[in-house]
Amino acid sequence: MDAVTQMIFMIATFLLPGALGEFIFSRTGIPDMIWLVVTGIVAGPVFNIIQPALFKPIIPFFGAVALVSILAGGGLKLRISEVAEAAPRAFLLAILGFVLTIVAYCLFAHVATRLGYLQPVGLPVWIMVGAILGGTSSLVIIPTMSGGNVEKHVAHLLEVESCMTDALCVVVAMVMIDLILKGSFNLGMPIQTLAMAVGIGIIVGVAGTVALLPLKAPLLGKPHAYTVFLAGFLVIYGMAQLLGGNGALSVLATALIIGNDKDILPRIFPNRFRGYRFVKNEAALEIHDQITFFIKSFFFFLIGLMFPTSPKMILLGLVFALAMLLFRIPAVAFALIGAKFRFHQQSLIAVAIPRGMAAGVLSALPMHYGVPGMENLSQGVFSAIVFSILIFTLGFSLVSRMKTKTPNF
Repeated sequence: MDAVTQMIFMIATFLLPGALGEFIFSRTGIPDMIWLVVTGIVAGPVFNIIQPALFKPIIPFFGAVALVSILAGGGLKLRISEVAEAAPRAFLLAILGFVLTIVAYCLFAHVATRLGYLQPVGLPVWIMVGAILGGTSSLVIIPTMSGGNVEKHVAHLLEVESCMTDALCVVVAMVMIDLILKGSFNLGMPIQTLAMAVGIGIIVGVAGTVALLPLKAPLLGKPHAYTVFLAGFLVIYGMAQLLGGNGALSVLATALIIGNDKDILPRIFPNRFRGYRFVKNEAALEIHDQITFFIKSFFFFLIGLMFPTSPKMILLGLVFALAMLLFRIPAVAFALIGAKFRFHQQSLIAVAIPRGMAAGVLSALPMHYGVPGMENLSQGVFSAIVFSILIFTLGFSLVSRMKTKTPNF
């Protein structure tokens, strides 16, 4: 079967389960991503209908577009006051979850090496792999929170955490690759690099807002309004990455300010915007929802396609996904000290371990830069990604059912 025919079959294969999955999600609380991942596994590793190697080169490019689209839509719908309220605990949870994931992987790799399942590669490489898998996925969290009837303060906590961990994963993984290849390490480097990534990301986001906001009123109701804004968000993401910043934070910052312009602008410019009528472009939001559906469906189908066929890699991915869940529990408990979260809300936060695009893209970098012993890293990472999504899906469904049956627990 030629590549074009495979692509045609693939589009039909992920669109139908995606639509059916959203219907099932609305009725049962089982997130739709599970059906897309399973469909990808069946079409790829199980029956070999679609060759995964055909799409592997596009993962970084498609992943960036998917991240921009979903972050932009999520940011436009968020209220900035609610995000600011969730940010301190989200930052604490992001740091704790990230660090404990690295600890979990180091212990896991030590045991697996002693048992002969992994090659002995050393502690720096273990820390690097732990950093690659250290962050939760915005592409999983944001759509699930928006469609899953989750309480706002819980949803915002998880959404902000997922955006913050993207920066942590990229910075620490790249620093560890540099350490492994050069053999030298400066403790201040990751802190400085992370601060620059966050700072530049926010600055570019604010600058992007200045460029896009004046276009909002003239484009209201126009057929290409969404196209212009999506192009603008893509440019903002690219400029932030080019300048060494975090593109995800730039897009989120821009979307937050534009989505909350009626609350922000009158306070900054009281005379200019007094009596100004702020209107949402409902048509553009509807178009965005359809594009997000297409991107999200393709992404999770692609995750399933990349699932390994090696029994050893499948087992290692499952075991480490369970280890991530185990080590997230103390991170959640500490981050929520003094917060008024109910048991089912804490349970939902604890099972929110899905990994996604960042881990998949970063898993290819060690081999690209020449880190030895990394030939099977991508297979193991994609195995862990799939199982982390399955655990989150199952946990989300169980928590939703428990909440429905006993709403006051």
